[in-house]
Amino acid sequence: MAGSQDGQPDHQLQELIGDQADVPAARNPAPTGVTRRQMLHDRERRLLDQERRLVDKGSHAVERMQATAAGTFWSRLNAIDFMNSSMQFAALAVLVLFPFLVVVSAESGGDARNGLILRLGLDQKAAQDVDQLMSSGRHAVTTLGIVGAAVVLLGALGIASTLQVWYQRVYDQPPAHNVVRQLADRFLWLGGLVLYLALQDFAFTNLKPVGGARVPTDVVGWGRLFPVGVATALCVTGLGVFSNLLFSSQIVSSATDYGPIGVVMILLSYLIGLGVCIHLGAVAGRLWNERGSEPPADPEELPEVVDR
Repeated sequence: MAGSQDGQPDHQLQELIGDQADVPAARNPAPTGVTRRQMLHDRERRLLDQERRLVDKGSHAVERMQATAAGTFWSRLNAIDFMNSSMQFAALAVLVLFPFLVVVSAESGGDARNGLILRLGLDQKAAQDVDQLMSSGRHAVTTLGIVGAAVVLLGALGIASTLQVWYQRVYDQPPAHNVVRQLADRFLWLGGLVLYLALQDFAFTNLKPVGGARVPTDVVGWGRLFPVGVATALCVTGLGVFSNLLFSSQIVSSATDYGPIGVVMILLSYLIGLGVCIHLGAVAGRLWNERGSEPPADPEELPEVVDR
């Protein structure tokens, strides 16, 4: 090493060495491929942990919601697929129930249109559109043969069978194996429906002049069936108020825009709402009966229904 004349290191060389000592350590070299993959893996793991925490929070929120009465009510409705069932009910009502009611009403000297107009709460203009859509049914009675009567009756029993399946789903009951008992129950329901509509027709014809045409004629059972009947009656009454306020204008407007098919569209929407009301009443009645009791058993663990 070069030095000064007195044997000491060169002064400038000492300064250079001192300056290099003060320089910080060199930066780390660029990460290698293995390090980069490890960083990506750590980042992915952190994202997965955050996602898992969010899912857990969402699951806890859903569980808390399902534990409430509203959550239980909604879960029961979804379990029986109430919207699709209500749409099927509306289609069946137009195809098979209306012909039966028209024929039975005409045979007894009444008019099925009166009960429909009363139930929907239609004004005079909307009632005229319904009259133009449907016949009184007297011609169908005079031309109805044995085969036709059997078809009409079987169609009405199909509606009763549909409702029977609904209530079996709501109450987690397996179908009964006794065919005779099933038919007896369906005929009983059909007879009650005819009686109910006859009372409606009587109210429309005889009580309308004194303002009594809209008097409720719902009759419900007792015991476990009483909450179901009350809840269903309240839901159907609410639907009646809704239709009374809106359906007249909707029928008139649809008849003007689309013709008779527009009236059918409104009637179908009412029938879908009626199917929803039946589901709401059944589920609400069951929850009322189950209040304060243990959760229901698994449907697969329930014993089969024994017909007497």
